[in-house]
Amino acid sequence: MYQLGDDKLEVRELLVKAFASAWEHTDKSVDRDTYINSSINVITSLQVGPEMLYGEEGQGLLDTELDHLPDLLRADGAWVYYGVPSENYFILTWMTDAETARAKVEALQAEGDSLACIVDLTQEWRRA
Repeated sequence: MYQLGDDKLEVRELLVKAFASAWEHTDKSVDRDTYINSSINVITSLQVGPEMLYGEEGQGLLDTELDHLPDLLRADGAWVYYGVPSENYFILTWMTDAETARAKVEALQAEGDSLACIVDLTQEWRRA
């Protein structure tokens, strides 16, 4: 389990922290637990790289597609969440530092019709 300051974290933990961070930037019309749980349950495709994750949303992951969830990713620097709900995808991108991440988020937010934020690695959630 990731502890603040660790240099690596699991894909599954990054996803939870990303969805929890994204929820903070929504209208909160759905409660936090439902938002995180439904965000995880609708992933149909997950491509994992050392400094980027790409996910597509749809009917849900098959058990055979969960192989990468325990893989370790960078936890130094900062991760940026970028999602386009109308197109059913999200991207998590690793940045070298918080300043670079903030600039990336500002640029993404200027595009409109999307959700972009820096992932708060202190976010926690336990799936019920």
